[in-house]
Amino acid sequence: MGFWGDAYTSGFARLSTLTVSEWADTYRILPKSGSSSPGPWRTDRTPYLKGVMDELSASCPTREIVFAKGSQIGASEAGTNWLMYLIDQQPGPLLALQPTEQTAMRWSKQRIGPSLLQCEQLSDKLFRNNGNTLLQKDFINGTLILSGANSPASLASMPISAIYFDEIDRYPDSAGDEGDPIGLALRRTATFPNAKIFYSSTPTLLHLSRTWGLWEDSDQRYYYVPCPHCGEKQVLYFENLLWDRGDPDSVVLVCIHCGSLIEEHYKRRMLAEGEWIATNPGHWRAGFHLSSLYSPPGWMPWTEIARQFEQAEGKSEEMKVFTNTILGLPYEESGESLSAEYLDRRREEYAAEVPQSVLLLTLVADTQKDRIEYEICGWGVDEEAWGIQYGAIYGDLKQIISRDPLMPSVWEQLDIIRRTIYYREDGRPMRISITLVDSGGMFTDTVYQYTKARERQNVFSIKGGSRADRPLLSKPTRNNKVNAALFTLGVTQGKNIVYSRLQQNKQGGGYCHFPTDPSKGYTPEYYAGLISEKLVKRRKNGNTVLVWEKPDGVANEPFDLRVYGTAAVRILNPRWETLANIPKPTAPVVPPKEPPPRKDVVPEAPMAPGTKRRG
Repeated sequence: MGFWGDAYTSGFARLSTLTVSEWADTYRILPKSGSSSPGPWRTDRTPYLKGVMDELSASCPTREIVFAKGSQIGASEAGTNWLMYLIDQQPGPLLALQPTEQTAMRWSKQRIGPSLLQCEQLSDKLFRNNGNTLLQKDFINGTLILSGANSPASLASMPISAIYFDEIDRYPDSAGDEGDPIGLALRRTATFPNAKIFYSSTPTLLHLSRTWGLWEDSDQRYYYVPCPHCGEKQVLYFENLLWDRGDPDSVVLVCIHCGSLIEEHYKRRMLAEGEWIATNPGHWRAGFHLSSLYSPPGWMPWTEIARQFEQAEGKSEEMKVFTNTILGLPYEESGESLSAEYLDRRREEYAAEVPQSVLLLTLVADTQKDRIEYEICGWGVDEEAWGIQYGAIYGDLKQIISRDPLMPSVWEQLDIIRRTIYYREDGRPMRISITLVDSGGMFTDTVYQYTKARERQNVFSIKGGSRADRPLLSKPTRNNKVNAALFTLGVTQGKNIVYSRLQQNKQGGGYCHFPTDPSKGYTPEYYAGLISEKLVKRRKNGNTVLVWEKPDGVANEPFDLRVYGTAAVRILNPRWETLANIPKPTAPVVPPKEPPPRKDVVPEAPMAPGTKRRG
């Protein structure tokens, strides 16, 4: 088992009888940085955290604990308490995973680092010099690794005895090219039969939320608190808050048992007398759900919750934030409302054929029985996207080169599009940087022949991979007749990325722009295809899995093509800062008002395997 395994196993021979909450009440000091109430930790201020922390204790047999929650309830402090408890009571190799390395460094500086320094109980166990860096804290018989979910190296470097997954709904779909970061990290616990896993996060979009999926697959505990008037216990639901419209200060809670109006000053007493009750008892995973209605007095009062609801009502993006961060629930947005949003609000008047912020162009093509559908997309810093042209080329896909010079084949027409010069707002001429063609349909060999002859021009074949956990992009293979490079895409992960970006309301990295000009192909039919698929639950090999499905008779090519475009950008792996700083032309190039007629383009003939092109 190795050094860490032996050390941790020997430690577990002496399981601590101290619970995490008892340890925190005895030894934890909240630092001034990152805490609104510095000083000794008191569990009685957030009594609902006792049940969560004690489930994390060494004496509790539960292996996995998930905490789906709203904001301002102290969840991150519970995670910090647990890690410090482990350093003292059950030392071993520990991992705390944040969404990115940047957030891990910030958390180290503001939370865990100062907390460790102020804890007298740990003063003789921590190595202060070489064993204490921003992202690694060494101690007697163990080490704490702090990392981002986007860092594959730290997820596969050593065995791990306990993992704290924080804000998992903000993790990337893949750690580099290695796949799901949670799956990678969990494999590190294989040598520790008593390993503990703690997931804590605010849910995001329904069906895409890792947190909510885990919570639904748990014993589903809610915190029941007594009514101060009748004594009957109940869950605090937002639907039971009552106030006069425009007067959030009048907010009260209505008891579901006796109908009494409960003012917020009763909350401290109610929380102290509350208890966690499982609504799906007997499940092996412990699941806790808590909204911000339970936030202690002075943190997130009911008046502020009522005020935020009034500000968010009727605004889809603000309601999404309210649902996630206040109610601690996933948000579901219907396809119809999303479609209306794009048609009414998302479309833009481009000042030129290619907007100024576009730094490169991609062309992706999907082969159908009688046509090739394609999209040209412009990409800016951090994969901000602009739809440039969406269209279809009809004809016989079996024929690469036309025998009639006056009627080019569909592939020759695709070459014309691929070689077209597009002009940016500043007059800069731009060409397609990379082209991907789907080989998964009826014309696999034809696609291989077409792309093989053009690989030097960044033209490649792709196909979709069936595994749901496959990363969007992996290394290409050449296991085909003509030795063509083939990229197998993780389409499930790709669709997760694209659909999440379609929900994004703030311009910047990942945001999707579309032109108002219908001649560019972005019509109501396009948007219907873009949001045609839904993520649904299905049983597969005895497990519940989430899969993307589209209704019968509905086109989904726009959705697929945007996934392919995202993969194309990642194949290029551009240095955005370098592209953004390319000097502008000294004399702007002004495109002609009417482009000259194009000559027929005869594409390169496919080469036989093993031959080289001259010149």
